[in-house]
This record gives sequence, structure tokens and C-alpha cells, in this order.
Amino acid sequence: MLKCPSLALIGPRATGGQFYTVVAPKILRPNTEYHVAVTTQGASQPTRVTVNVGGKQDAGGMFRTSDTVTVEPYTTHIVKLEIGDVGPGSYSLTAEGTGGVDFDNSTDLEYVHKSYSVFIQTDKAIYKPGHKIQFRVLVLTTHLKPAVTGALGIFITDGKGNRVKQWSRALTTKGVFSGDVQLSESPVLGDWNITVQVVDQTFHKSFQVAEYVLPKFEVNVDIPAHATFKDSHLVATIRAKYTYGKPVKGEATVTAYPTIFSGVLQPIFQTPVRKVIKIDGKATVEFDIVKELQLTDEFERVVQFDVAVEEALTGRRQNTTAQVIVHKYKYKMELIKTSEHFKPGLKYTAFVKLSYYDGAPVRDDKNLVTVRYGYSYDHDNFLEQKHKLDNDGMVELVFYPPSDNNQTTLGIEAEYLEMKEWFSQVAAAMSPSNTFIQAMVKTVKPTVNQDVEIEVNSTVPLKYLSYQVIGRGDVLVANTVPVSNSHTHKFRFLATYAMAPTAHILVTFLKDDGEVVADALDIQMEGVLQNFVDIEVNPMEARPGSDVDIVVKAKPNSYVGILGIDQSVLLLKSGNDITEEDVIEELHSYDARDRNPHMFERRRKRSFFFWPGSATAKEVFDKSGAVILTNGLVHEYEPFLFYRSNVEDDSIQLEFEHESAITVASSSNSEVKVRRHFPETWLWELEDAGYEAHKRNYEARNASFVM
Repeated sequence: MLKCPSLALIGPRATGGQFYTVVAPKILRPNTEYHVAVTTQGASQPTRVTVNVGGKQDAGGMFRTSDTVTVEPYTTHIVKLEIGDVGPGSYSLTAEGTGGVDFDNSTDLEYVHKSYSVFIQTDKAIYKPGHKIQFRVLVLTTHLKPAVTGALGIFITDGKGNRVKQWSRALTTKGVFSGDVQLSESPVLGDWNITVQVVDQTFHKSFQVAEYVLPKFEVNVDIPAHATFKDSHLVATIRAKYTYGKPVKGEATVTAYPTIFSGVLQPIFQTPVRKVIKIDGKATVEFDIVKELQLTDEFERVVQFDVAVEEALTGRRQNTTAQVIVHKYKYKMELIKTSEHFKPGLKYTAFVKLSYYDGAPVRDDKNLVTVRYGYSYDHDNFLEQKHKLDNDGMVELVFYPPSDNNQTTLGIEAEYLEMKEWFSQVAAAMSPSNTFIQAMVKTVKPTVNQDVEIEVNSTVPLKYLSYQVIGRGDVLVANTVPVSNSHTHKFRFLATYAMAPTAHILVTFLKDDGEVVADALDIQMEGVLQNFVDIEVNPMEARPGSDVDIVVKAKPNSYVGILGIDQSVLLLKSGNDITEEDVIEELHSYDARDRNPHMFERRRKRSFFFWPGSATAKEVFDKSGAVILTNGLVHEYEPFLFYRSNVEDDSIQLEFEHESAITVASSSNSEVKVRRHFPETWLWELEDAGYEAHKRNYEARNASFVM
């Protein structure tokens, strides 16, 4: 089945030049605020607008919330609606206007149950029979503040799904619940689960119960992650040390072999290369992988290195692995698009990036990059430019596409030394009148609690401009500003925490005939986390039973969780802790827009900001996670469907694999004790970081701990 584009205009046609637009989040969440931006234009008097969100719940019963505001002509008003504890159902947004502009319009909303962020932390990721499982549950709002939700439902199930323990009405302190479970000497082994229920929302965390022996030493291998068929000589450095830092003596076996991508193109089996060397904490071994493994010069191959170190005295073994990718060229060339679509009549910028496979930029003062481009598919008629690489391995490409409707695509290809790349086409945006605007961020490093400046360029003179800022799936800022009949305008807004980590900027204006001209811009905000935590341990090395001072610094009145765990446990299995990446990923989950993996390209001297790349005005709102109600014309792309003949597809897809501080001090004990218990968790505490210091007594233990 093939698709061909057609064009469609949506929205009832306005009369008399009186227009309204209503912009709102497309996702409805329970127990949140829902904000709607209402704008009127061309009216001779204010418009009284009633905004309503309502519908039928799946469990039965109706839900409705509404508010009424007065909107002056050429202004924008934000309507706030409180969404209570509603369940799944069919909901819609309705807006009614009387006075300046008379209208009645509605659209369906998408219900998403998630309205809380829940993080579950365990003291370890793996437990032995007889161990104690300790865990914490953090229940937070969408702004990462302690949530007031009432009692929680928490239960733990074993590897066979049996419920082992439960808390029917668990209460939190400052958003945190802490619990534990003592394992028997013969529990069910396997993957266990902690399940947390918060206002009909369910969250899970898994951990493992198994018989295991902690590794006494760790093995690491340092080897270049990339090589080429022309330069395949590699030196692998193997390091082996005990968890308390002493070197391991013994024997290291290094085995290298290529992975198989295709049994047709490559041999199913190739004899591995194995080398055995002595090791005393560190050893090196050399390979010429192309020669020794008899690899042919292909586009790319992956070579696996398996390293096993055997301790000389005990015969204990520890393993590790590494991979080396063999490439045809030692560098790669990419085209970084600031948008997936260019707008005829407005500047389009792209970047050619040359870098080595480890991410380091290619620096070359002698050889130029040849770029060919054209507004067609005919590569023979492309224009040619030569560019010098900057210190970051970049070439900035600036294009000025003609403003006529005849240019539908921009083709770009680049050549550097013997490497040539044909990049994917950049398609033209579409407008029935060939009218476009383009939003660009002027602030170099947008940061929370600082102003962000946006510049808007247009192919026609502007009289008014409206914009909305959407963060975490909600309309946070909205405004309409006058423009003095200019093609360019700049405006500022204050970046708030609710806009991090990603803010969507929607910019629109309405032509006299009612066409909605729109653009959007995605901005990554610095300053995602509002608090900080620093930890100081003194001394870093101590004898068992001696004093260890631990100072944790955070903002006043913070609630601090402390975990100290034997490093050997982390060598065995990790994933029990809460990381900054986990928090940022959680915040992204409130965004109604899917993230592009190449959304942001960062450098030391320049930041790039990715436009959603919308072809039409309708896509601008769709890709920003918003809905629009208007009596204007919203240009929409609508595909035709053509059915192909009934021919089977014979292709095969290959799968790839101010600061306040908590002071924690220990007091030495003069009594000599015989130690029989060797816990792997050293510290598991919750403390208030007030304005005074607090002391606790902890005994240093004979191991290396990670906090």
C-alpha cells in the first residue's frame, strides 16, 4: 500500500475577520491542573469564553469542570481548570464564546492515568537467603515535591508471584515510606517484586533473590572501542584488583572472535584467537585483529574480547568482556538538521559534523569538505561549496530557499577525503498561501529562573503574534504581543522549573483570511533539579571499628536518604539505586511529544535546538502535544492510500542483538569482638538536613563501600 500526499484545511471558515484560537494540552491527567490558552482577534469588543472539560468515566458517572473568563481583542488569557480524581473514560474539551466572537467548538482529549512520580530504592539489587530486604518508596508530584496521596498500598511478591508481605495503609513522611522484609533461610529464588499502589496507579521494582558468592576482585579491560580495516593494531590493557584495592596476581586469558551479522555474507564460524599472559594487577596484550582473525574489508564488523583472570593462589576466576567495532573509515560524517523541513523564503541552517567514532571531533586545517546541494532530486545539477572544518569538526551550512512553491525538497551531499555521504532529503513545509514563520532561540544556554529570548522571522509583515510555552504536558505561559508591521520580532519569557527538562514553544499568527501560520521549537532547559546533595567521608580509608565522619550537605530542611553498600555487591548486580538519569527520564514521561534521539547536539561553544520539523500548521500542534480549536484555517497533510498488488514481501529483517549539614560520626569501641556477621549494607538511614548538625555512631567495616 502506497501513500501520496493531499492537502486539507480544517476549521470552520470565519466571517468578518473575527477569529479565536484555543490551545490546550491533548493529554488529560487526574489530580492535576489543566491550563487552556484562549486568544481572540479582530473583534470590536471583549469575548466571554467558557471553557469546559468533561466526559463519561468508564466506571460510570459523569465528570465536568469549567470556568468562564473575559478575553479582550488581541490578547491571550489562560484558563485554569482543576482536574480531580477522575478515572479512565472519554473526555473532551469544549470552548464557547459570546460577545466579540461567537463560537462553540470541541475536541476529544486523551486520558492518561499517570499523575504521580514514584521511585523505589532497595539497598541491594540481589539478596541471599536469610538477608533483610530494605527499601524506600518516594511518592512525588509532577514537580518532584512530596505528594499528599493518603495511604499507599505496598506488597512484595516472590519469584513465583506469592505475596510475601504487604502494607495495606502505608503512610509517608515527607513523601517517603521505608520498609523491610526478612528473608527466610530457604525462600523462593528468582526475581522478586515490590509493587506500590498510589491512587489507583501502580508502580513496580524488581530485585533478585539467589545463592551467590561475592566476587573478591574485579577485572577491567581497556581497549579502543573502534578500529579500521587499515589500522587494526590494538593494545588491550587488563587490570585486576581486589575490592580493597590490592593487585591480583595470576593468569589472564584473552579470547578474540568476530560476531556474525549474516551467514550469507560472512562465515558462520571463525576460529577465535586466544592469548594467555601473566598478570600482577595489570597486563597488556597486542592484537592485529584484521590479520589474526582474517577479516575482509567490509563496511563494519564487531569483534568480541572475552577476558578471564585466574587468581594464582586460590584459582578463583573473574570474567569481563569488551567489544571493538571495525569500520571502513576512522571517522563518521553526519548531517545535523535544525529542522526536518525547510520553509520557503526563510533561512535554513544545517551542520555537517565530522567526528571519530569515540566522539572526538576531526580537526583538519588542510583538507576541505566539499558540499553539494540543490532543490531537486537531480544530483547532476547540484551547486558546490567548499568549507573548512572548525575546531569542533563542524561545517555550518546556511541555505536561503526560494519563496516560490516549486521547491519541494533540499538535497545535500558531502565529501571529505575518500569518504562521501548522501544525506536524506529535507522536505519543504506546506502552506496554502506559501506563508511561513520560523522561531529561533537566541539564548545560548537556557536555564531555569532566567529569561529565554525567542526570535521569530516571517515571510510576511506581522501585526500580532501569539505564543504558548508547554512544559511537562501543560500550557505554562501564553501571550499575544503586538508587532509593528515587521518581518522579525523578539520576545522573552521566564524559564520556570516546570518547563524543564524540555519546553515546547508554539508561535502562531492569523492572516486576514484566517489561515493559522505556526511554528514550534523544542528547548532543553538547564537546572532540572532544584536541590543538590554533596557527601564528604573522612577518612576515606579506615580500620574496622575506627571513627568515620560522614557529612551530607543539601538545602535546609531537606529529607536525606543515605545508603552505603559493599562495593562487591555492585560488581555482582546493580540497578537498585535512583539515579539522576532516572529522574530526568521520569520527567520526560509527562511530555506528550516523543523525543527525537538527535534532538540536541551539544558543544562547548554552541548549542543546537531541534525544531519538531512539522510540515503543516496542524503538525506543529500535534507534535508539541497540543490541540487547537479555531475558526481559522489550519493546514493539514492528508495521505491518499493506493493499494499495491498482492505480492509477498521477500525481504528479511535481521535482528541486532545555603547549606545545612548532617554530620555522621562513629565512636570507637575498645572491647574486642569476634565478628560473625558480615552485612553487605553498611548504611541505610533517613535524616533531616535542618540548620543543625546531627551525629550518629557507625562502625567502620572491613570492606570497600560505595555511598
